[in-house]
Amino acid sequence: MQTDFSKIRCIAFDLDFTVLTTEKTVSERTKAAFAKAQERGIALLPVSGRAFPTFPDDIRSLSGADYMVASNGASVYDVRTGEKVHEWLLKAADVRRIMRSVGNFFLEGQITYEVCMDGVIHAAADYVRDPARFGMMRSAVPYIQQTRKPERYIIDFIFENAGRLAGLDLILKDSGLSRMIGNTIRRNVENIHITSSIPCRLEISSGEAGKASGMRYALGLLGISPEETMAFGDGDNDADMLQAAGIGVALKNATETCKESADCVTEYTADEDGVAKFLEETVL
Repeated sequence: MQTDFSKIRCIAFDLDFTVLTTEKTVSERTKAAFAKAQERGIALLPVSGRAFPTFPDDIRSLSGADYMVASNGASVYDVRTGEKVHEWLLKAADVRRIMRSVGNFFLEGQITYEVCMDGVIHAAADYVRDPARFGMMRSAVPYIQQTRKPERYIIDFIFENAGRLAGLDLILKDSGLSRMIGNTIRRNVENIHITSSIPCRLEISSGEAGKASGMRYALGLLGISPEETMAFGDGDNDADMLQAAGIGVALKNATETCKESADCVTEYTADEDGVAKFLEETVL
């Protein structure tokens, strides 16, 4: 583990439950810490499972964040122009194999789907109407309904656009099915990246994607190495990013997989300004 914090030139961070509070905002203390980091010439790099258009204003307006990584590392955006500078898409044949692997579960009403295409998240209309019915937390319902484009026939939509998808997410009514369905997909499809931000979601992207991959691509544009980067996260989908960074930091509220992948674990949650406090104690 790198212990010389003076060498850090970039702070990469997940959004939900890492930098964003449960109110989906960035606290004033965290904003102040980021501003001080920028004054010291340290770049900021948001890395999220979200589609880029759903990044909240508190993130998109951050000074010092020239690039942002979206869709679990599948897409990289230049914030100054708003344009996508790189994207790893799922192969059409792999999308079809995934859908055929899990079709029986869909017919039994156990899962539904979301897909990211051209920065827009498309989802089954009945899921958008009532996300809680499919296992989503009540607190997440307004966000889902505001950011998803409902599709009456989501399976048809997926097959028709199989070669244009940056991400394919399975929403599991029974989160206990996650391991079994994930293993079923892995047996049938080779070059894919499967992860999860919360128990009721399986998030699938190209094998070239993943948060670590997206972070490395953005760092290359900035001329910064992963060894010069400190990364923060809380979910299973952050684990590869924390491992790839010079210093990986998991929040107190992080999953066990995320904590095991980190060099450090904070004593604080996102609502307790865990990222800001760690930065204040180390690089600021």
